[in-house]
Amino acid sequence: MELSLKNHIVAFIDLLGFSSMVSHDCEKPDGEQRFISKLFDVHKKTKEISTQLQGMALTQFSDSVVLSVPYGTDNFHSICRIISNFQYDLLCSGILCRGGVSYGKHFSTEDFLFSHGLIDAYSIESKLALNPRVVISKALIELVYGNLRDVDSEILIEENDGLFFLDYLNGDSIEINKSIVEQVLPQQLSENPSIRAKQIWVVDYFNSKYPDHKIRESSRFNRRCE
Repeated sequence: MELSLKNHIVAFIDLLGFSSMVSHDCEKPDGEQRFISKLFDVHKKTKEISTQLQGMALTQFSDSVVLSVPYGTDNFHSICRIISNFQYDLLCSGILCRGGVSYGKHFSTEDFLFSHGLIDAYSIESKLALNPRVVISKALIELVYGNLRDVDSEILIEENDGLFFLDYLNGDSIEINKSIVEQVLPQQLSENPSIRAKQIWVVDYFNSKYPDHKIRESSRFNRRCE
């Protein structure tokens, strides 16, 4: 076998709250597991979708999902759609994720992976994404579009920190998207600062996308009684 390193688009996706999902399902008696079937169903659906794109590979281990495809403009748009749909399917199952997408030299088989693109994608996920969003490398965006001004706004959203993430509210209507987001957010947001920040980000994302149909206000401060 020729071990050839070629440029690939590589995505690294982290399933948020995975340890608590594992703890829940492992501690519950048979028949009361909530998450393993949801995760496996989403994985099977994504695997089926990925077969529609020539040269695409998908690997899932623990709370991590790696997607890769040979570099090309058409492949960039295709993998963005696949990741966006994957993220939306997770959201419909009550699961949030974040990730990074980059490109670079890459080689993989079913049980071996050697990839500079994966290292960069992982760095974006762990250091930049922070919230439930999949951030695209600016170098990859410039490679595909020529410059940041010509980004396809139907695929990518620019946040006020200058980063671009995949728009993943892919329901058929505003009402469907609103219902999905309401299901994933508790009535009372978490007291855990890290979890709460991610929940507030989801609220802000929805409200920014649909300013005339705000799901709830995300004010950080309670009003003082006069």
